[in-house]
Amino acid sequence: MTFTKKKLAAAIGGTLLASVGVQTTQAAVDLDNTASIGLKYASEIVIGTSGVALSHADLQDVNGIMAVNGVQSTTDIRVTLTLSSGTFTGTPALKIVQAGLTDTGCKTAAATADLNPCPATTLFTGGTTADSSVTFNTATGTGIVNAGAHFSFEMAGITVPNQSAVTATVTTQIADSFGPTDLPTKTGPYLSFVPLLSLAADPTTATVQAIDVAQNSLFFAAGATGDNAINVGGVRVVEDVSGTAGLGVATVAIDATDIISGAAHTITAANGFAAFDQGTAIAGESITVNGVAAVVSTADSTIAVAPSATVPAGGNASSSQDVVLTAPVANTVTIAETTLTDTVTSITAGATYSAATSTGTVALNSLTRNGSAARLTFSVNPTSAYPMSLRVTNDSSVVGPTTLTLTNDDGVTSAAINITAITGGPAADLAAGASTGLMSMANVFAAVQAADATFALGATSNKLRVNITSLTPTIVLNAFSLSSDGTTFSMVTDAGA
Repeated sequence: MTFTKKKLAAAIGGTLLASVGVQTTQAAVDLDNTASIGLKYASEIVIGTSGVALSHADLQDVNGIMAVNGVQSTTDIRVTLTLSSGTFTGTPALKIVQAGLTDTGCKTAAATADLNPCPATTLFTGGTTADSSVTFNTATGTGIVNAGAHFSFEMAGITVPNQSAVTATVTTQIADSFGPTDLPTKTGPYLSFVPLLSLAADPTTATVQAIDVAQNSLFFAAGATGDNAINVGGVRVVEDVSGTAGLGVATVAIDATDIISGAAHTITAANGFAAFDQGTAIAGESITVNGVAAVVSTADSTIAVAPSATVPAGGNASSSQDVVLTAPVANTVTIAETTLTDTVTSITAGATYSAATSTGTVALNSLTRNGSAARLTFSVNPTSAYPMSLRVTNDSSVVGPTTLTLTNDDGVTSAAINITAITGGPAADLAAGASTGLMSMANVFAAVQAADATFALGATSNKLRVNITSLTPTIVLNAFSLSSDGTTFSMVTDAGA
């Protein structure tokens, strides 16, 4: 029995779709799920010059609804699978099956139950290890393909030349006495590559505290004096456990232990570890990663290297790689302000996978001093008829450097300069309890412009704002103005810390 025009229209009205990831019993690539993202392979897979063969029982199979309204008897069927790249590792097979992917997707012309296997398919073209496309033929004969029956391509594997995403396209053509007719074509994601491992900064238990200038920068500013240790956070090897990544070359899923055998941490302090590495004669100082000592390099005092440690399946746990810097309890070496980084170098577990995604440098918390600041929200322009001068006082018991910036009325802030660069400023760091001489705004502006030639007065207003910062517990900024006739000398403001 062949199709009438009415029956043919009904068959064409049924869709041939293909989407990845329908939850079928085989968990294959099913092109009916438009929300699917396809199979996700670990981008750590090493792909050589001849490509790499990926094979997974069932997971790589491609399924989809064949024709919603079925296919009637005396009709030829041709189904073609085409991959956008890669080649087959072996010839796929094609079955026409029931919606549940059982082998009973057809019935005889007179039967009412769906109990019969569909006719076998025969390879028409393609399917070799040099091909990315394969076509099969079959025919209904005197039977009928059930409504909602699926095509199921059983894949032997795919060889990919690179990590470009691969899409799968399935086309179906039916032919009866009216001639061939194309059913709708659908393309969906088949496979792509995403990292299984990555590096992440882990500040979960990091200590947020500054180097305490009130303790001569020998300790950290915790609740009590003499705090000699700080946790600057860590860097973890993180494994994607969301389920959207992790397929390996020949296993269903892999974890961190399949890719790397361990990871080493190199801590870099731009200004060195002097307070935390004072030699064997001084007890109590250390640099540790996860409680294990990192040794400062004899060739480069800014680098401390911890030994390699195993990364567990699932990746490093939170706070497991914390970096702790400890000075001696009776420290006498100034703790330097510095940036800190952790360079993680992972070690591959073999030639199949790369450690690149779990190797890299990540910033840790920096070491900074607390210090103090003061500001002046109004200053006349440097050539005003009412000359203004500044005076800075360090009223603490700690000596420390003091810097100054100017901000014009357009909101542009200059580069910072040390007040030693200003005529009338101190020759060195401002001593404990000391004050500068009077520094005229003309001299302040000249010193700022000498360091930052791009800084200028505002376009529509020529007033300035002054900000000072100091690595001392407190700092005071005074501003004084002289009348135009030179008879009155008054303090404009006291912008203390």
